[in-house]
Amino acid sequence: MRNSIIEKIKQNSRNGKGLSPAVLKTIAVSLAHLTHDTYAGFIAPLLPTLIKRLALSKAEAGFFSLAYQGVSILQPVIGHLGDRTNLRKYALLAPAVTGVFLSLLGPAPSFATAIFYCLIAGISSATMHSTLPALVSSFSDENVGKRMSIWMIGGELGVMLGPVLITAVLTSFTVYQTPWLMLLGISASVILSILLKDMPAHNGVVKSGEKIPFGALAAIMLPIAGITIFRAPLRSATQLFVPILLLENGASEWFAGIALSLMQGVGLLGTISGGFLTDKIGARATMIISIALSGTMMAIASQTSGILQLVFLCLLNISSLMMLPVGMTLVQKSFPQNRAMANGVYLATAFAINAVAGVATGFMYDQIGGRPMFFWSGIFALGAIPVIFFLPKNMPSQKSPAMKA
Repeated sequence: MRNSIIEKIKQNSRNGKGLSPAVLKTIAVSLAHLTHDTYAGFIAPLLPTLIKRLALSKAEAGFFSLAYQGVSILQPVIGHLGDRTNLRKYALLAPAVTGVFLSLLGPAPSFATAIFYCLIAGISSATMHSTLPALVSSFSDENVGKRMSIWMIGGELGVMLGPVLITAVLTSFTVYQTPWLMLLGISASVILSILLKDMPAHNGVVKSGEKIPFGALAAIMLPIAGITIFRAPLRSATQLFVPILLLENGASEWFAGIALSLMQGVGLLGTISGGFLTDKIGARATMIISIALSGTMMAIASQTSGILQLVFLCLLNISSLMMLPVGMTLVQKSFPQNRAMANGVYLATAFAINAVAGVATGFMYDQIGGRPMFFWSGIFALGAIPVIFFLPKNMPSQKSPAMKA
């Protein structure tokens, strides 16, 4: 029966009806991303509670992001292994592992224990993020940007649902009830491992002894690193410190948590449009639009309050999240023979820079206050626009017998 359903889907795809098998496979894999990043969405809403319980400064609170994201420097190594061995089965365990440790974060008995939980969750996250996007891009060479958007939508939906879920538990019960939430991740890993057991392990085109294209990789990754540095304070501020800013401005705990989820929800429009725009007008143009709009919206949002501030924060997130599928599409299309490794380098760069920026923006928050920190983060982000022009005009590409669907 399962085979007949698959054949029907393929027949509809050939007749121009319904979704293609490549897109359906992408949606299935993206469910792992959704479940995993639901737990990643716990960190920011838990910061006010952790700061109060453990008597932390905002700079110290930024170390949770550093521990969680900083371990992503391992992603190039994990990705390189993923191009040559079957790491997919380990990547599918990520929702369970991350779910267990981030569900324990709220009631962590000490700062050191909380950092340890974030570190283990970060290793789990690095394995998933460096491996599964390469699997998605290997399904077909066509419309990679669209499928990267679908992959990113899974993550953004998770980050949107996470604050709602953790805020509901915090306001309805206590922080000591949050460990029950790990059951969702454990269940998801079991179900996804069964559903995706027939998925390919990797792209299957890497030849033994083939050299890694370091020169071509550096030509793309160095400008991307520069762009990420300029955007990092904006991203870390919106990901970590929005609930704290709103609470300090008189908002309720529930409103602060829901506001973060609303930002992530409308931000899906940016994630969707970013991939499609990359396919239509190119990576450079999409990046310029994203950075110009997000930096401007950040600066304006810092000078407003109440509902108006939330509106500009939502516009900020829409424009900022347009960037997410752009870089992934760029590296996946440029290095089809080293997809997981190239994706690992890209994400390691982004995660590591953003992790350090979490501590830096927390320090700025302590020193100059929330509104000035948000304002100058937006202005600083505009400095990424000139760096975009250092990206190669003709992106490197290697011939690849990628799977057709």
